[in-house]
Amino acid sequence: MGFIAKLFASLIVVLIAVVGFVYSGIFNVSAQWEDPALLRWLLASTREASVESRAENIKSPILGSATQIKNGFRSYREMCAVCHTPPGGTDSPIKQGLNPSPPNLAVAEDHAMTEAQLFWVIKNGIRMTGMPAWGPSHDDAEIWDIVAFIKALPTIDADEYQRLNTQTTQGHGHSGSEPMATTQGHMDNTDNHSNPVEEVPAIEYIDNGTHAH
Repeated sequence: MGFIAKLFASLIVVLIAVVGFVYSGIFNVSAQWEDPALLRWLLASTREASVESRAENIKSPILGSATQIKNGFRSYREMCAVCHTPPGGTDSPIKQGLNPSPPNLAVAEDHAMTEAQLFWVIKNGIRMTGMPAWGPSHDDAEIWDIVAFIKALPTIDADEYQRLNTQTTQGHGHSGSEPMATTQGHMDNTDNHSNPVEEVPAIEYIDNGTHAH
């Protein structure tokens, strides 16, 4: 049997094995199943390389203004806090049930991404992680506001977050009932339209990305 024939036969065997594995039900798709260390490394490394590659040509605008942080906070509170627990909050049932677990955005070391990488992830989402793509419902300026708030978040303690929550009105809704994620990481239908919007004091901004000037 020639080399080509042996290679073809080997490929057929591999294909049969793969199809057999797929339809055998051996692989556990439960979100409660803990991936082996090698698989976690493989998935995490693939994800990080993919994000880095696609974000490398994105130029971040100058971020960190009070207006950007205020607007970014509003979107974070209503879209992100239920999975990414805010300062002083407790993990929601949704976060507790996600695999992989969402990073703690209040701790800079847990998401050492540049502004460009954060922008790409927020806009495009990440498949099979529970991270949705917000690009279809938000324009780039709104997404950059979220990036600005996330970069400032590690400098915000529980009291400051609560103050922002009290001062900032609810923005556009993201579900039929327009829920708002509170500082406890759970959902609350409280209507804050009666609260005045106040200028947010300067908040330290963590800059580790490349800006376009």
